[in-house]
Amino acid sequence: MDKKAYLLEQLQQKIDQFRDDSKQHKLLYRRLRYCVFVLTSISALLAGLSLKFPDFSQAISVLIVFVSATVGVITSIEGLRKPSELWIHERTTYYALMDLRREVEFALDDACSADRVEPYFFKMQQILGASAEKWNRQIVGVQHFVSGRETPQGAD
Repeated sequence: MDKKAYLLEQLQQKIDQFRDDSKQHKLLYRRLRYCVFVLTSISALLAGLSLKFPDFSQAISVLIVFVSATVGVITSIEGLRKPSELWIHERTTYYALMDLRREVEFALDDACSADRVEPYFFKMQQILGASAEKWNRQIVGVQHFVSGRETPQGAD
């Protein structure tokens, strides 16, 4: 396989991966948000029912506590998994890789030399490396914020 074909194959694999991952994280984010919306509404409805039917207020109060605890668990999962941030991050990288593929297809013909292909391969590597580095910085920044540190380790 020549270098151009290899580059295009690698680009397509990464494009597919980032597209699929971003779709999954978008779906997870939306599902978690919808669950929170529905459960919060149910909690409000139960509170209203508790006022309307005082004989059942104790049972309804237990349901309210259960629904509220479930909302807390779902929002905690969302906070740990960060699907919205992942979705945006992956989608940004996906578009950068799509732009690179379009550039490669435009700039390189079938008779191009390996020397002309290599800069595009290194640019792909740079996009992937920058993507990983950006995500790592976000995670480290959040961990330090949660732990009470305002600056990343080593920056003091």
